[in-house]
Amino acid sequence: MIIYFNGNNKAHMEALQDCKVKNVVLSFKYSYANITKFRDKFDKIFVVAGTKTEPERYYELLKKHRELYDYATQFDVFYKMDETLKHLENERKMGIDWTLPVLQENYLHHLSRLKLEPDSYVCLGEVKGRHDTEDQIRKLPSNIKFHGLAKGRYMNYNSPNFYSFDTSGWISAAMTKKCEVWNNRSTNFMFFGEKGKSMIPMLNHACEVHKEYLDIVGLKKQDVIDGDYNALLKIPFALLYLPMCKQLGILKENFNL
Repeated sequence: MIIYFNGNNKAHMEALQDCKVKNVVLSFKYSYANITKFRDKFDKIFVVAGTKTEPERYYELLKKHRELYDYATQFDVFYKMDETLKHLENERKMGIDWTLPVLQENYLHHLSRLKLEPDSYVCLGEVKGRHDTEDQIRKLPSNIKFHGLAKGRYMNYNSPNFYSFDTSGWISAAMTKKCEVWNNRSTNFMFFGEKGKSMIPMLNHACEVHKEYLDIVGLKKQDVIDGDYNALLKIPFALLYLPMCKQLGILKENFNL
């Protein structure tokens, strides 16, 4: 399983490099002006249209910088299957035949209209309601590879069809002063800064348990306890992603270690 970590600014990209991340996802808004900087920094680059993007400008990026990324989604419209299908048809007419289809609104219905070859690579967009999303994931066919767009919450989900995910969840520690901590195939939440004053003993323990990963990403425990912004950008890798990937046997696919 491959995990693509979302980067939206210079601080994010530097933190991802410091944390030995191999694979990143870049939205149009950030990649348009910056994609040339990253080809030699990461193993795989995945480009997505993002929100409030004009199709023509996205297509310009895809064609101009084709050699600088590995995968790109088609231009899609959240929760709108018919509009998303029309955009894919237009891309193919324009000769943009390498974008990955994105399923919207109803995964199974949308998939049936694409008539794909076995082992095709397809992205999962948005279905309204978490229950319906999970139900449709369970029913996905096994002969297609799926990428979960912003589906990091399903990383442990019981579906063999997920070939890859992307996530911006790693940024939560710095933004919301909260992140998950890996604990033998389960997680618990840890709070930082003012929110986490009462949890400092637990944070101390978690940092000791995962000390090898703090060392890998170059973190000092005290900086994490003090709520330093740059430390909080990196701590999810030490407390969640690195130990999780090691236990799941996917460390080499996702980190340069």
